[in-house]
Amino acid sequence: MEATIDRLSDLPDSVLTHILSFLPTKFSVRTSILGQRWRHLWTYVPNLDFDCSDQTIIDEVLSTHKFQSINTFRLSSNSPKRTDPWIISTWINIAIDRNIRKLDLCFFDYTICLPNRLFTCKTLVDLRLDSCGRIPDPGIAVRLPRLKKLHLVYVHYKDGESLANLVSRCPVLEELVIYLDMINYRYYRISSPTIKRLSMKIHPREQEEENHKMEIDTPALVYLHLVDYAARLIKTGPLTSLTEADIYLCNYVVADHYSLYARSVAGFIDGLHNVKCLNLDLSYSKE
Repeated sequence: MEATIDRLSDLPDSVLTHILSFLPTKFSVRTSILGQRWRHLWTYVPNLDFDCSDQTIIDEVLSTHKFQSINTFRLSSNSPKRTDPWIISTWINIAIDRNIRKLDLCFFDYTICLPNRLFTCKTLVDLRLDSCGRIPDPGIAVRLPRLKKLHLVYVHYKDGESLANLVSRCPVLEELVIYLDMINYRYYRISSPTIKRLSMKIHPREQEEENHKMEIDTPALVYLHLVDYAARLIKTGPLTSLTEADIYLCNYVVADHYSLYARSVAGFIDGLHNVKCLNLDLSYSKE
């Protein structure tokens, strides 16, 4: 009978931990039963991916994890059971202390209080917040010197200045993704000399007839994806670097505002004259 060759065990630890880094953490922990060599191997995996319902596992992993630097820390909640916000804040602080590079949070719970020190983290390169937390008010210290990617999906802001302030304190930001509604404010502005890729999806409140304004000042922008259901006035700075754009303007503008809206849309489209690949959809705009 031909002997079975265990090729997996021939791989160095660095390769095995890299493989384990693609698994949710609770599964990489389970590999500890495979043998003596595997017993503590998971504690050196640089990526941690948790569901909040596994609170015991999260506490155990964070207390025994050997790596002094965490590459990715992903925390999500797929359970209707609410996790104590203080506990979540504690986990985030531990990740910050471990020189976190990528933080991905998804809770569908706006009561989650993000620690203020998250917004002054010197090692963070990629930050993704989905349906959780609140962006600090302009009076709170914000400085993310290494952040290159920022995704903000339906997070809360005190007002439009909170968003503008956050973006302005990211001096090397290259990619920005924003999904938001206009419940809390009427004006929002994106201004950055370094952003190369911008994706925005904006919704109004139901039956909203207020004058919302959008301003984009991103001279280094190469790619723009815009889905807008809300803005009555669109203003942009020079878009001379823009080469690709996907634009969907789905605005139902009341008659009193249509003339102003039409002029702003015409000016916006005129500013796309350097774009080489343009997908433009005005099918939902008023004819």
